[in-house]
Amino acid sequence: MKKAVFLDRDGVLIEDTGYPHSIEKMKILAGTSDAIKRLKKADYLIVIVSNQSGIARGLFTEKEFEEFNKKLVYELRKEGAIIDAVYYCPHHPEGKVEKYKKICECRKPKPGMLLKAAREHNISLQNSWMIGDKEEDIIAGKAAGCKTIRIDEKGEKTDFSAKTLLDAVDIIFENETDGKLVTENKLERIIKEAKSDRKKVVFTNGCFDILHAGHVDYLKKAKALGDIFAVGLNSDESVRGIKDPKRPINNEFWRAKVLSALKYVDYIVIFDEKTPERLVEKLKPDIHVKGGDWKFSELPEKRIVEKYGGKVILIDTVESISTSKIVEKILSSYKHTR
Repeated sequence: MKKAVFLDRDGVLIEDTGYPHSIEKMKILAGTSDAIKRLKKADYLIVIVSNQSGIARGLFTEKEFEEFNKKLVYELRKEGAIIDAVYYCPHHPEGKVEKYKKICECRKPKPGMLLKAAREHNISLQNSWMIGDKEEDIIAGKAAGCKTIRIDEKGEKTDFSAKTLLDAVDIIFENETDGKLVTENKLERIIKEAKSDRKKVVFTNGCFDILHAGHVDYLKKAKALGDIFAVGLNSDESVRGIKDPKRPINNEFWRAKVLSALKYVDYIVIFDEKTPERLVEKLKPDIHVKGGDWKFSELPEKRIVEKYGGKVILIDTVESISTSKIVEKILSSYKHTR
């Protein structure tokens, strides 16, 4: 079965101006397209579930709503953010338009829209999330069996709260990786607290595209050097810049997910630059680890680590194993079977 993130529309994807329906006044909230693209990397279906009582109240027609939504989906798609389905409730028990004046099963806080989407798209609700800015969104999500995140407000009924949709995605990803995939700011706080408790922090970075025995051996040795071990994971953009335009084989979320399964790795943070210089300077780990195939003179972050009093250690790697060699072997093996 598939997993989904159900999104309320007004106040989550677009500015809630009070029954928004004018295309000219549509304002997509900052970070919306980036948040959706990140969720798609984790194979989530993106489903809008929206109460639209403005239709029942006679403020705009169903056709006007559909045109507005079509424009929203189009603008997001232009940014590479794909909406998989849209569900809406046009009803309200006090509506002025007789056709829509009713008590229905689809209007949130009832879970009707989520249940219908689950049936039509083969969605596992217990592995899905509901994100909204109102209590009715959270109640509907919980009634459907989803985990819930409320935007811009804390509430007793919600599982989590977030300031923005991007922050909500961070929460989902952290949850997906047993708390290991965190933001830079959160990791910075964790490291400061660890140091105040006199714990030694070890850090390394890499692509870890197809995790293999050489990686595991390296990560195990790195973890043994301290108390807390964090991995800076090169983002997809970063990997393309330092490896090959066709890489990575696995996107950043799935690479983080695999790393999070290793007991040696305590935390993972994704960064976009080709080198970890900025990240190392921000986090200031006690020990910065690199593979033995590097030379101290070639490490751009070495001077940064030494400047704040840290230490750089090179760990020997298994030369006979590499992601590139694995890819070459796979291509060679299947080439002769076609």
